[in-house]
Amino acid sequence: MESVAKKESTRNFTGIKTVSIAFVILILIAATLFVDQPPRPQPSTAPATQFSAERAMQHLQFIAKESRPSGSERIKQVRDYVVAELTNLGIQPQVQQAEGMTYDNKLLELHNIVGVLKGKNSEGKALVLMTHYDSVDLGPGANDAGVSVAALIETVRALTNGEPLQNDIWIVITDGEEEGLLGAKEFWGKAEHREKVGLVANFEARGSKGASIMFQTSEENGALIQHFAEAAPEPVTNSFMGDLYRLLPNDTDLTVTLRAGIPGINFAYLGGWTAYHTPLDNLENVELSTLQHQGENALAMARQFGEANLENLRSPDQVYFSLFNLFIHYPQSIVTPITILLWFAVVALIVVAYRQQQIRLQGIMTSVIAVIGSAVLSLGAAYLLNQFISRLWAKKMTLFNGATYDAYLYHISFLLLALLVQSLLMKKWNDRTNVLEIMLVGMVLFLLLLTVSAIWLPGASYLWMFPLIIHTIVLAFSLFKKDADKVLNGIPAMLITAIAPIVLFTTFFNLLFQAMPLSLTLVLTVIFSFVLALLNPVFRLLSSDHRWFVIFLSVCMVGLLAWGWINAVPSEARPMYEHLLHEH
Repeated sequence: MESVAKKESTRNFTGIKTVSIAFVILILIAATLFVDQPPRPQPSTAPATQFSAERAMQHLQFIAKESRPSGSERIKQVRDYVVAELTNLGIQPQVQQAEGMTYDNKLLELHNIVGVLKGKNSEGKALVLMTHYDSVDLGPGANDAGVSVAALIETVRALTNGEPLQNDIWIVITDGEEEGLLGAKEFWGKAEHREKVGLVANFEARGSKGASIMFQTSEENGALIQHFAEAAPEPVTNSFMGDLYRLLPNDTDLTVTLRAGIPGINFAYLGGWTAYHTPLDNLENVELSTLQHQGENALAMARQFGEANLENLRSPDQVYFSLFNLFIHYPQSIVTPITILLWFAVVALIVVAYRQQQIRLQGIMTSVIAVIGSAVLSLGAAYLLNQFISRLWAKKMTLFNGATYDAYLYHISFLLLALLVQSLLMKKWNDRTNVLEIMLVGMVLFLLLLTVSAIWLPGASYLWMFPLIIHTIVLAFSLFKKDADKVLNGIPAMLITAIAPIVLFTTFFNLLFQAMPLSLTLVLTVIFSFVLALLNPVFRLLSSDHRWFVIFLSVCMVGLLAWGWINAVPSEARPMYEHLLHEH
């Protein structure tokens, strides 16, 4: 009877432990996603020196009534409106005319709007706040980039109601961006512009909602990042996106700026990709909170760099990321030394664990096969699932701009599938390995990714480095206690080792889910499998009742896919625009 009671007590404790850990993980994920949301919009009654989304929206309602492609009558009306509003604010804008050649080799007349808000010291380098005011033919361009035009007008209004800044602030609103960055090329083609400007802050959109993300800087960004850290009100950013953006064939007006050798910083929001360059990029699909965030970033950059010495902003690069409204940054130069130290530390952990007979060579080899096999099988299974849903319904719900309706459902399904693969494999291998062996293999794989990052993508190093540092400390403590499995399976060790990977990769996955098509995010299943290896004690606990864990994952995945399939019907709310594409 005692034995039965003891087993029942152990089962109850395990159940409570499982529910508690699962609850904490869900809270961490939800809190991370919540903190990355844009701020509450300020009303039109907000103090005159603050940015108000409601005030900016009044401008946007005129700007984004209908599409305004370069050379159209509508863009002339918008240009006249913007010039009049800036004139009323006392900055006397000029309309600089030029000509440019479009993508399809047509000559286009361009009209850039350039205004200067004078500072106390006009002899120094100026700050440029830049966006574009043309749109594509297919849509009103409320977000791309009407929001940014309205935000800059409201930013100027807020600045004129405060104390004058030291530096001149140039407002540069370009024409012809959608036709090949033509206005920016003409503007930066003039030597007098290049000589007078010390920094450019550009504002864009690749969607219709979400946080305003600082996603790109010029190289040698150390001083820029230091200023950004002091100024950004609610930063959402990471240096991985900057490194990744350099590898992608995407361009903004800042691309031209950087080619001209001028330091710059780029902001955009990515949520609601399905509205990008379509008729749905209209006033009804503008989020006031997003407009508020874009505007707050513009105003913060103006006030920070309006008081800074812009003569030479170049200094050694930094790695950076935002975390719960904190902005963490450190010199890129320390990435390689820390990587080397972590290699020594992890090798030392392996040697000590082996000498203490807490790991076995067979267990390590089995763990390598299990973790890498899980990653490969997860990638293959996700690829097959993507092919399946694409052929049956997702492809017909994929727009010409690359966005897929309900893509988030499919991204989450890929991760659930990776969890399912891992649970099926680990059930077979759990008896042949222990948590220390699996975690050490996961750490070595993270070290390999950190090494690759240190060489080619140093901006991504924080993703691997911080979890590794924490795991190294916890595993060293567990070996000191001579009973690693007991320590690592305890609630304190589980929580300490889980926080960094869960928070960092929740943000990382969320940003890529917004920005990338389904086919490119499949590789995230491999990274997710490596993360699960780091979190092996947590994973073993959550999947301890294997049958119910598999059923739960399967039901969730099937439910998400079923929801996508049920809603895979083109409608007024989910148009596909075939007739418009034929017309254009």
